[in-house]
Amino acid sequence: MIKIKKGFTLIELLVVIAIIAILAAILFPVFAQAREKARQTNCLSNMKNIGTAIILYIDDNHETYPQAYGAATQYEVCFWTGKIFPYVKDWKMYYCPSHYYSYDGSITADFAGYGQPSQGNNALGGGYTANGDVLTDNRAGNVAPLKAARVKSPSNVVSVYEGSNWMMNDSAWANLGSYGCYLPGTYLANNVDRSNVLSGDALSDYNNGRHNEGINLVYCDGHAGFEKSATVFSWMNTTSKNPMRPTTW
Repeated sequence: MIKIKKGFTLIELLVVIAIIAILAAILFPVFAQAREKARQTNCLSNMKNIGTAIILYIDDNHETYPQAYGAATQYEVCFWTGKIFPYVKDWKMYYCPSHYYSYDGSITADFAGYGQPSQGNNALGGGYTANGDVLTDNRAGNVAPLKAARVKSPSNVVSVYEGSNWMMNDSAWANLGSYGCYLPGTYLANNVDRSNVLSGDALSDYNNGRHNEGINLVYCDGHAGFEKSATVFSWMNTTSKNPMRPTTW
């Protein structure tokens, strides 16, 4: 006698499909978070290299920090990225893998002549920002570079962090000044809608943060670390031991 194998019933198939859908709904966000964690680690490695480059620059330049922007006789030393490039040696180091601009293998765009990594006509680079209280702005030609000895707690003071411009300070995070300055994930900290100023990828970066609701930072002693965007934003109103302001230590 030939035995006929019984197939799955419609109910059984629907149950299996439902189980697969539930598992997918649970696992896909986990996979996405894991991928972002890998990008966060890659970014942290970039920033550690930047921190080391800044320390080497200080050693070779009379114990002073590179300026975020300074008058220069050679184009490659105008921006801080150009000043430390001899120690970094790779423009890709200036690009966060989670930032909406990625390095295209070329540094021939409009702003490349100033030692600033760029993408097309974008002068904002790849998402790494100088802290203007440490890497000072000398566009006016009357601001001296900061002496390393003036940073009393280098392991606690930030020199470079993930932001939206080549240089910012804490007031720019709140005011969203020229060039759309903001701290990634600021919306998570204060729920202020900036859709009238920002749009597209920049608005998403502002709303959601760069890495799992946080950003990577470089400290003045050269080490790099991660902080939640809400924590970094809270520093804006800190008057004592503010990691963004060396004079408060």
